[in-house]
Amino acid sequence: MSDTAVIALVMIVYLVVVAVIGLVSTKLIKGQDDFLLAGRKLGPFMVLAGLTATHIGGGSVMGVSEESFIWGYSGMAYSVGTAIGLVLLGLLSARKLRAMSLRTITDYLAIRYNSRVVRGLCAGLSIVAVTGIVAAQVNAAGGALAILGIDPTMGALVAVSLFIAYTFFAGMWGVALTDAVQVTIVVIGVPIASIAGFVAVGGFTGLQEFAQSSPDISSSVFFSPVGMGTMAMLGIITPVVMYDLIGQDFYQRLFSARSAKVARGSAIGAGLLLLLFAVFPILGGMSSRALFGELEDTSSALPTLIVEVLPIGLAAVVVSAILAAVMSTADSLLIAGSTHITNDFYQKIMGRDPEGKSKRTLVVARVWTLILGVGALLFALSVPGIIQVLALAYTMYASGVFVPVIGGLLWRRANTSGAIAAIIAGSLFGLSGAFGLIDYGSVPDVVVGGLGSLVAFVVVSLLTKPTEMKSHGETSEESVAASDVSDRPSGA
Repeated sequence: MSDTAVIALVMIVYLVVVAVIGLVSTKLIKGQDDFLLAGRKLGPFMVLAGLTATHIGGGSVMGVSEESFIWGYSGMAYSVGTAIGLVLLGLLSARKLRAMSLRTITDYLAIRYNSRVVRGLCAGLSIVAVTGIVAAQVNAAGGALAILGIDPTMGALVAVSLFIAYTFFAGMWGVALTDAVQVTIVVIGVPIASIAGFVAVGGFTGLQEFAQSSPDISSSVFFSPVGMGTMAMLGIITPVVMYDLIGQDFYQRLFSARSAKVARGSAIGAGLLLLLFAVFPILGGMSSRALFGELEDTSSALPTLIVEVLPIGLAAVVVSAILAAVMSTADSLLIAGSTHITNDFYQKIMGRDPEGKSKRTLVVARVWTLILGVGALLFALSVPGIIQVLALAYTMYASGVFVPVIGGLLWRRANTSGAIAAIIAGSLFGLSGAFGLIDYGSVPDVVVGGLGSLVAFVVVSLLTKPTEMKSHGETSEESVAASDVSDRPSGA
């Protein structure tokens, strides 16, 4: 049996196991909260694994190894952003918002600003961002499967079909259980491959000799922690940090935790774990460049290294881990987008089944899981590059939504008009830069968007009347003072 056939066989077995775990999880689905939030029963390990899995896919594994293949040490930017973002999430808002027993981050915004308009605008932006981030995972999946000789488009179709299937049937329970397995494989498999590649190239001495002898690489850039440029790195780090603090995929994990304390500790723990893990994709990408030179598809840098330096059986397992990393991110995002549509639009804005007791609501959640997955596939086929797609998606969402979320938590005077102005101004500034309509020079688009959002938020809030806020218990759609949030009892 050829090496390619061995890898293919192991990957098929792995994918079947993941599918079985996901499908068996359907037995745990009794209603809407089981599908969307795993019944709010997840303990520390499951929440930590889920938060880690959400970042450790196409971004922290494939994306970072690709950036490090090109830039060297400074490819760490994305991983640094993920670590900072999750630690801040744990310190600033995880405990407070989990204590409110919400389903979406836009539930908080609708309560804080007493506004369905705020809910709709933010949920819409989040859905677009989620679809874009899933698209990045689809690109990563194509790169991982390309080493088998599978056309990247066909590889993307295979991966998308699988993670849509088990998310469609099993919801958050399926996502949580499969992610726990996948994260375990990734945090063991990727370091093994990266260390093997690092040893094969001759360690730091070998990397330095390669950089010095290669006409295409500058040693001062390849071994500099800011080699790609400080502003370029900020352009990656800033939107990731901002997104971590407002992303539905992260809050959905926190809202699935069995307590506010579990949510807070898991977020901080996941950030620290990602920071420790970051060194391995960096070494893997740099070692791949030294061993193989230029690759036609730079997103396959780490998978190529795995196949070339490891015994075939171990290589097959680790390549499966790469694909696992991608799917563990994508499934989190699919369920997040589906929750926005079901909870925010179908139930809260349209007023259908507000108590979530109808079986039709569960059908709506599943159908939109399928639609979002197909939409992400189409987006991925039209926009190449993993980190580039991620940065665009993060910019679109974070520019408009970051200030209303964090400002609502920290500033009592913030009101509905200020929040709407912030969302519109931030989105316009951020997207104008992202799509090249306005040139902000070396300043990251998301920074300009965030500053525009902040100015609009403060000025309009001060010029208009404060929002009349009601207690969380009086209505599902009105607001609760930011100071009340930390006093809410934990939902089981």
